[in-house]
Amino acid sequence: MKKLFLLLFIPILSYSQDDIERYKLYPTENMYTFIKLDTSNGLLWQVQYGVGDVDAFQSVLSDWKISLSVEEITEEYNERYKYWEENYENNTELSSEDIEYFKPQDLDVRLTYAHIAKIGRYKLYPTQNMYNFILLDVIDGYTYQVQWSIDKDKRLVLPIR
Repeated sequence: MKKLFLLLFIPILSYSQDDIERYKLYPTENMYTFIKLDTSNGLLWQVQYGVGDVDAFQSVLSDWKISLSVEEITEEYNERYKYWEENYENNTELSSEDIEYFKPQDLDVRLTYAHIAKIGRYKLYPTQNMYNFILLDVIDGYTYQVQWSIDKDKRLVLPIR
């Protein structure tokens, strides 16, 4: 009976582990090109491996993080608050309403509405166009068009509104 229980329990554990990878590679229709995704923050790279005289390379598709870690949001808040203290808090040329207007939003409010980085948050889906994918934020439902290309000027990541 114990063996039967273990045999039934182990597959459940393995299925629940499917989306815990921080980085995933997604194939394109080009046999040498993959898209690498950081599933926690939405960063993307185009990865090409080499065969023979073809050069292997990795290039950035998206250099902006869609989601930030709690530590990154806290650091950003601290920098903004310090800037506000140095430039606005005791500024005698501004009214008290203006000083308050420029004050950064409270950190707990910022964390409430932020897109917090979490492994497995982003997934990539192919489209019928071999150069385009849809990036999906599986927590909030936001979508982005991802276009890869050998030509640097034709690579892009755009929000779909």
